[in-house]
This record gives sequence, C-alpha cells and structure tokens, in this order.
Amino acid sequence: MNILDKHPWLDLNGNIVEDIREYVTCRAKKYPLHIGTDTQPHADTTTVVTTICFRDSGKGALVVYQRSNVSPFPTMRDRLFYETMVSLELGDVLYNMCGVRATIHADVNPKKGALSNSTVDAIMGMVRGMGYEVLVKPEAWAADIADMYTR
Repeated sequence: MNILDKHPWLDLNGNIVEDIREYVTCRAKKYPLHIGTDTQPHADTTTVVTTICFRDSGKGALVVYQRSNVSPFPTMRDRLFYETMVSLELGDVLYNMCGVRATIHADVNPKKGALSNSTVDAIMGMVRGMGYEVLVKPEAWAADIADMYTR
C-alpha cells in the first residue's frame, strides 16, 4: 500500500475523490503539479495534511488533500523533516505513475529569526537532491493550503 491508498483523498468541498489515480493522470499532463504537506501538533497526536495541487495559470488551482494522524514528534525539526519526506514520497509515487515531476512546497521559512530557519538549507538540499524543485515560505502555497485543513 502506498501513500495514495492509506487514507481517502478529498476535494476542497470535503467530497471523497473516488479514483485518485484517474484524477491525477487526467490533470498531470495538462497543469503543473505541486505537493505540500503541513502538520498540526495536538496533545497526543499530530494531524498531517498533504495536498496535490494543479496550478491553472490565471485561474487558481485544483486541489485534493489527504488527512491522517501520527504520533507526536519530539522536536519541530523532526516534524518539518517528516512533512518533507511525506511530500517526497508522494512525489515519487506520482512521478512513477504519470511521469511528471512535482514541485515540492516545504513549510520552512528562510527569514532570519523564523523558527524553521535552521532547517531551510537541509530541507532544500534534500528535495533538490531527490530531483525535485522546491518552494519555501512565502512562496510555498501548497503547504499553506495543507495548513488550512490541519485544524
């Protein structure tokens, strides 16, 4: 079972996407593909939301998302690397399925003083090293969409 099958995929109205493979393959050759993941820690669990977004220039984006819960992370650094690994895992699955490389949106901030600043170089290097383009805050809009669905 890969990441596509672990949990249901929903559109932004909360409707289940019955065939995520068909949804992706129908759009992947037509629109640029973007993936973002965000997490929200809670007392005894962490909510994880991953988005698959197709950017239609000038018209917005087509978005589906998947929500799951995992055990809490000991540090924010661990959480940020987990988010990136989930996005990369999905990117690999989609690349193998339809031959299109996604842009990975990492929920890290290059601004000095930002909590996630210490991980920016490592996460960007990891994503690029895996053969993907990477966007970080404030351009990481697919991760921002994921954030909206973590609550």
